[in-house]
Amino acid sequence: MAELRAPEPIGLNKRLVVQCIVTALLAGETVSGGDGSSIGKRNNSQQMSQGIVPKNSDSITLQDDLPHHAAPSNEGASLKVDVESKLKTSVHQVETQVLSISTKKYEPSSSKDPKSSAGHKNLEHSEHSAMLDPFDLCPTKSQKTVMLKPPLLVQNRERRNEIKSSSEGQNGIVLRAGMVLLKSYISLSDQVKIIKKCRDLGLGPGGFYQPGYRDGAKLRLKMMCLGKNWDPETGNYGDHRPVDEAKPPTIPAEFYQLVKKSIEDSHSLIQKNSKSSNVESILPWMSPNICLVNFYSENGRLGLHQDRDESQESLAKGLPVVSFSIGDKADFLYGDQRDVDKAEKVVLESGDVLIFGGKSRHIFHGVTAIHPNSAPKSLLEETKLRPGRLNLTFRQY
Repeated sequence: MAELRAPEPIGLNKRLVVQCIVTALLAGETVSGGDGSSIGKRNNSQQMSQGIVPKNSDSITLQDDLPHHAAPSNEGASLKVDVESKLKTSVHQVETQVLSISTKKYEPSSSKDPKSSAGHKNLEHSEHSAMLDPFDLCPTKSQKTVMLKPPLLVQNRERRNEIKSSSEGQNGIVLRAGMVLLKSYISLSDQVKIIKKCRDLGLGPGGFYQPGYRDGAKLRLKMMCLGKNWDPETGNYGDHRPVDEAKPPTIPAEFYQLVKKSIEDSHSLIQKNSKSSNVESILPWMSPNICLVNFYSENGRLGLHQDRDESQESLAKGLPVVSFSIGDKADFLYGDQRDVDKAEKVVLESGDVLIFGGKSRHIFHGVTAIHPNSAPKSLLEETKLRPGRLNLTFRQY
């Protein structure tokens, strides 16, 4: 921001000198052109400040406004009036120029500070700058992250488990009406794609940041919104992120396909277990236009809460929340009350998909613990994912 300076006052001595000249002319004294010297000597200035102009003092030059020769005596009155008029004009011009210069010094200069056009917006968001440091899901080797290659035996076991899960088809559990857990649902290759996509988006505009509140409290996670921005402080959705006015990235098409497939397979599982002919009355269909991407470090937590910030229509219909878990395992609590002691617990592992909608749409839920070093070793080898858990929750506004 440009430095603000108070306007400099017009020089008192200069103003007095000009006034004294006018007084002298009105009194009949003659002011002649001189040798170009500036305003008289010290003793003359002191006398002028008292309204006295010495007759034999050094001459005072005022540009070319005054004649260099004495005027004829019969033109004295005319000359007197003419000089008086010119002096008044000169005084007015000098005062106008000085005030103009002073005003320019006082006003911020946009040419010196290009950011001054942003004005109060820059000041408003400066307090959040510390929270907008880039966050890389998969640090490079230059960031001194050491990643040991998993033994071949471990890699083979993980691949066998993945093949077994896919060959057995659905490996899902209906936890309660409208709430389904699909175990090991997302393949390792798809998990790798999700991580890499989230990393790229997270380093760009509208990427990962640590959300916080005005009182200084911060959520114990990194967050990025896709489709629409969700402000944890107000609970409102919008097209821009208030902290930096960034527009949220769009939801990648491949994410849509995974959400669609997981809902379809959940319907099949519900129909098999309940014999219901209308599974959408238990778990409604939805097309996501919002995705909250959260990364929990090994000490990350999220207290029991409800997801109730979507539109009244979406909430009334019980449109589900679809959650992807990738990375380290997490203890997930859920229940009808905000009471940890009365909540149910399920462990979410890398590749799991959890869906809750219908009668379970308003459950209290949260993450109470992250299990360190529990992510699939082959996943870490291929992605260099940070220690922790990546969670994507999809919903329809």
